Amino acid sequence: MDVFRTIPPMPSSLLHPLRVALLAMVLGSTGVAMAQSGPSPAGRPTPAQMQKIFPEQKRLALSDQQARIAILQRGERCLSAAGSSEALRTCMKEQRSASQRQREQHRAAMKALLERNGIPLPQWGKGERKGGWGGGA
Repeated sequence: MDVFRTIPPMPSSLLHPLRVALLAMVLGSTGVAMAQSGPSPAGRPTPAQMQKIFPEQKRLALSDQQARIAILQRGERCLSAAGSSEALRTCMKEQRSASQRQREQHRAAMKALLERNGIPLPQWGKGERKGGWGGGA
């Protein structure tokens, strides 16, 4: 059974938090070598800052992933039990709402983590592909 053929492409609304988390994880995983490489450009977190927040960031990412999996599993159970088009629509709407709430909670937790550690927030606008930390290019 090819499970991956049934998974639809990821909605663009999920990509932004993933980009932020991935960027932070990549920057945080570079370790001590980058911490010795000098100052970061204005508005960007230093390698030392990223290394400092890494454990909490990883915990938040794992927690977010588990919550998203639970939402998908609840959605799957709901869809399997749906007996009509209306029930199907309701399941999809509930899953969409739960996913949105989870994204907002994760975003708020990441924002709090960055603020607690004096790291400027990335300056992403809705739907933007460019930008990033401190509004730079």
